[in-house]
Formats: sequence, structure tokens, C-alpha cells
Amino acid sequence: MSIEAQAIYTPDWKRRIGDYFARGAQFAAASRYWAFDFERQWAKHCRAVKQELQLVEQLGHWMPPSGRRVLVMGSWLGAEAIAYALCGAEVTAIDLDAEALALSAELAARYGTSIRTTVMDAAATTLASEQFDLVSCSQVLEHLPPGRQPALLAEMWRLCRPGGLLWIDTPNQLAPCDQHDTGLYFVHWLPRPWKTRLARWLGRDVPTREPGFGYEQVGLHYYLSYFALVRMLRRLGPLEVLSRYRGFASVEHYAASRRRAGRAGPLFPLKLAALRAALRVWDFNWMHDIRLVVRKR
Repeated sequence: MSIEAQAIYTPDWKRRIGDYFARGAQFAAASRYWAFDFERQWAKHCRAVKQELQLVEQLGHWMPPSGRRVLVMGSWLGAEAIAYALCGAEVTAIDLDAEALALSAELAARYGTSIRTTVMDAAATTLASEQFDLVSCSQVLEHLPPGRQPALLAEMWRLCRPGGLLWIDTPNQLAPCDQHDTGLYFVHWLPRPWKTRLARWLGRDVPTREPGFGYEQVGLHYYLSYFALVRMLRRLGPLEVLSRYRGFASVEHYAASRRRAGRAGPLFPLKLAALRAALRVWDFNWMHDIRLVVRKR
């Protein structure tokens, strides 16, 4: 950890984040989750803002953040919101978890910036229409019941100005491996009664309590396929899907980002060649976890 990061992520801050996970309404049962380990979660928390700065840079391909009005739905501990604020955006962060929002506002101050936080249901906000240049929804849709997912997308659409961007990051029902809940291949393709029972039997269900369900335990989250998501969006009005592969506009856009992050190994040119050939036929938004950039026309 850098010296600057050590000044932000202090032992006292670690204790407070640990308290949040240990006793919060949402995560008090997280210790029973097969993939939960607080030390790993703490390490993830410490690098989250740095990682989200890469996302801000990625979306800057279409819309530089400085001076923009950004809404982050389901902001949680605020890493994405803080990253936008550090890049000069005016950020509003909403979530149903009041304690997480309070922590995120304090973390923003530790970074020397500020975000506006409001406890609010992302699927039914009281915010004025068409006031944001970018509306972000990362790892939120799957935490809502299927009947409320269209309402969340409609709210994103309502709040985004014409010409603005929607950023949606959510697990893909069609991906071979469920990297969000169970860590297993193909189990999430089963009918819900079967997969929830199987996940429970294997000890891979999710014991945390969901704010979107009134803090009830749901076992497994509700995924959408890329195709179902785009159908819902197209019902809202005219749009343009800008990303073609994992939130990137093109192979060149993806390659530049990987190289800046130092993640281009010796076989990387071969991967790029394969991607170029594949993208001549079709986009690859449908294969991996959904990371979608949409422009509202």
C-alpha cells in the first residue's frame, strides 16, 4: 500500500469497516458466505477507488468526467462515486444502506473531495428528470426482484439527459460461470427452485440480507441476460449501444486500457487478433458479465 493510501486506510478505518460488516443489517451474516473473508474484503476496499478510476477513464472515451453531473445508483461504500469526484464530476450517490453512505461520505473527505449522498430507492427516486449527464448502475440490478428491475432501468432513463450515458454492470445469466454468487459453472442456468436448493446443499448460497427485498435473505441473486436487458432498454426510447466488448468501444480502446494498467502479457497480441476477427461478425457484450455503455438519444 502506498504512503498516501496508508494515510486514508488507517487501522481505525479498518476497524470501522470491520464493524460495518460484523453488525450491519445487510452483512451481519456474511461470515457464513463461502467466499467471504474480511481480510480479502479489506484489501478489495483499499484498492477499490484506484480500480474505479480506471472505469472513469474508460467511460471518458465517450464523456470526459470533468464538470459532468453523475448519479451513482447503489453507491454502497462509494468507491465509484469518489473516483468520479476526484476527476472533477459533481456526484450524487444514492443507496438504501444509510450506514454505507455515511462511511462513503467520510471516505470521500479522506480523499480530499466530496460527494452528495442520499438514502433513496434507486427504482423510485425523488430526483428531477433529465438532470444527469451519466447515470451509473454497477452491481445493483441483480439485487432487485425481477418485477422491479424494469422500474430501475426506467428510473435511470428518466434521470439521464438526452445525449447522456447509462453505465450498467451486472452479472450475465448466459455467462458459463457464476462469478457473483456460487462460483460454479452452469448452476445459474437451472430453474430458480433447483439452483437455490443445489446452492444451499453445496454451501454456496448467499446468506446476506438484501435491502431491495426489505432485508430478507434471497439465497441467490436475480440475473438478466444481455438480450433481456437490451429489450427492456429499447422499450424506454431511442438509444445507441456504444460498447462492444466488456464496456469498451473497440479492440483498440480495450488494448489501450490494458496496456496502461500493465496487463498486456506476451500473448496479448494474439488475443487482440482473435477479438478483431470476432468483432467483425458481432459484438461480444453477451458473453461475459454485462458491462454496457448506452447513449440516450
